[in-house]
Amino acid sequence: MLMFKHTLYILFSIFFLVGCAPDRDVIEPTIILEGWIENGEHPVALLHYSMVMGEEYDSVSQLVMDKLITLGKVTVSSSNESAILIGGFDTAYIPPYKYTSSRLVGVEGETYTIDVEYDNKTVTAQTTIPAPVFFDSIKVQQSPYVDSIIHLTGYVTDTDPSRENYYVLFYRYRGDKQYQNCFLGIFSDQNADENHSISMPIYRNVSTSTLKLSDSDNKKGRYFKPWDKIDIKLTTVDSIGYKFWSEFSALTMTSSIAFMPIYTNVYSNVEGGKGYWIGYGAKVYPLTLRRDTTIRYPH
Repeated sequence: MLMFKHTLYILFSIFFLVGCAPDRDVIEPTIILEGWIENGEHPVALLHYSMVMGEEYDSVSQLVMDKLITLGKVTVSSSNESAILIGGFDTAYIPPYKYTSSRLVGVEGETYTIDVEYDNKTVTAQTTIPAPVFFDSIKVQQSPYVDSIIHLTGYVTDTDPSRENYYVLFYRYRGDKQYQNCFLGIFSDQNADENHSISMPIYRNVSTSTLKLSDSDNKKGRYFKPWDKIDIKLTTVDSIGYKFWSEFSALTMTSSIAFMPIYTNVYSNVEGGKGYWIGYGAKVYPLTLRRDTTIRYPH
């Protein structure tokens, strides 16, 4: 589902250190599980150790390879089936080693437990795949000021105000294997207007150090361009997934600000380690970004 850049991999490892207060020493690294399962897709799990505060490394590549866990036993089970995930190198991911199983496919509404055994340690977590929610429409608008900028917005209707839904947006360029999470792409039904419509701006994920508060050419990095061929993935998650993505996004934003150092752990639903195991109810929308177009999706 996701592809973390090298810098995000380092941030992610630091976020999940045990005891991140500046006056504490972290002695032993923690097992970090990054895992997900979505409707109609096979489970994916990535395993690595966290960084130890103050640890030195010669290069990011060396750091990533040194932290890999390639000999873990990873089992995913539901109410009626179970599978041991097979590990293998896959450079589309960071870290570049993926555990998965072609025997197991995510089912909407099903609860999945993941168990990891490695180095006499056990890591476990549980998640449920929510029902997917669908876009009513996606609006594509060329910027009136800069020809090379496309403003992209998706619209969802909250059809059941009595139940809280949570949403996370992902994107990939056509031909890429993995998705990236959209910048500020986390929403809930609390974002709905008086007509129960939720407006979801869709941005590329770029380094926060390149973002400016003014409308300048430096800000183009988070916008798509005319005729880009992309896939937008609209996912629903439970409250646990929403809390993880909200905290992770906030901390990746503030991590690049000199006067806002990271002393807080990201929320984790993993027992025996740190990280996340999230179920996604997902729907993919292939798009070619033509100027000033509204694409409607009948339900």
